[in-house]
Amino acid sequence: MRRGILAIAAAVAVTAALVAVASGPAAAARTRFRATPLTVKTRAAAAKSPASRLARSDRKLLGRTDAHRVPVVVKLDHDALAAYPGDVAGYPATSPAVTGRPLSGTAAELAYLGHLANEERAFVTRLHRAVPEARVGRALRTVYGGIAMTAPANRLADVLAIPGAVAVQADAMRRPLTDASSEFMGASTLYPRLGGTRNAGRGVIVGLLDTGVWPEHPAFADHGNLREPPPRTDGKPRTCDFGDNPLTPATDPFACTNKLIGGAPFLSTYLSDPDRAAAERYRSARDSDGHGTHTSSTAVGDPLTSARVLGVQRGPIHGVAPGAWLSVYKVCGLEGCFSSDSAAAVEQAVTDGVDVINFSISGGADPYTDPVELAARRWRQRERRCCRWH
Repeated sequence: MRRGILAIAAAVAVTAALVAVASGPAAAARTRFRATPLTVKTRAAAAKSPASRLARSDRKLLGRTDAHRVPVVVKLDHDALAAYPGDVAGYPATSPAVTGRPLSGTAAELAYLGHLANEERAFVTRLHRAVPEARVGRALRTVYGGIAMTAPANRLADVLAIPGAVAVQADAMRRPLTDASSEFMGASTLYPRLGGTRNAGRGVIVGLLDTGVWPEHPAFADHGNLREPPPRTDGKPRTCDFGDNPLTPATDPFACTNKLIGGAPFLSTYLSDPDRAAAERYRSARDSDGHGTHTSSTAVGDPLTSARVLGVQRGPIHGVAPGAWLSVYKVCGLEGCFSSDSAAAVEQAVTDGVDVINFSISGGADPYTDPVELAARRWRQRERRCCRWH
């Protein structure tokens, strides 16, 4: 009992000392300071969604003063389907990183896509009011979260100022690049553990974003060693649009196989120019250039004993993963590839269940101002295996 009384007495003494200090010379000194009211001169607004906070505008675009119409991709302030963590009231998470499941067209996913469509319509209404010259293209909802459009260069800063826009990025035309051989990368050392050369990569879907492929090429023949590919995540049939074989007199459009399992064109922005559209020979997934056939056969081409090029024997040859399935996305015309078309193809690759993307196209200097890089970042978060990005 006495110990408690002493403790209370000590506490009272300390409290009294603190009060004395607080009311002494220091307290008097503090009265000499006065607060000055602050005036707000500028305000800074930050994006709300996690994905939007990564996006950056292309400052070269925003500084232009000419009225030349330019294609851009506008990142809106919402998360794409593959990245949405569930922070909007009434809409459960759809990101596979949160749900632990791949995207598959669930009711929650369809509901959130409807929400994104409403967000886009509201933004487009504001856009046409602020910048009447703007022309809206495709929506990018699965892995990007924005829209493609064109507008006069000197109005792009006005586009960025519209509520809901967090970045204006160049919808730049990229150029095809080359690839490397399996021996150079050392991939062939793994073949004995993967069932031999012809089966290496079996069970993996490789998506090619390039100039398309020539589907009748022997590198893509079905030799019967591959099983039927899995269904798309939405349960719909895979697209197989390579058109008719122009080298034969018969009408014989290519039918996809257990090797070349699908192909579709993504050329909306590219073909919007009449001159480019007139020069494009094939508007299907058929290769108009040869680059896509080269890169896809490098990636997944069958083993061939003979490969004559200009009369010179280059065989035997094979791709890095001859046992893999191939799904083709033609995003490049004869002159190049637009970022919005490529981003749209990445979105489709999600639905198609693609495991690996080969994108041998230029660009990517800044991952935060490049729509394709941002789309690829979301694609990589779907818990798929890996990707090959040039």
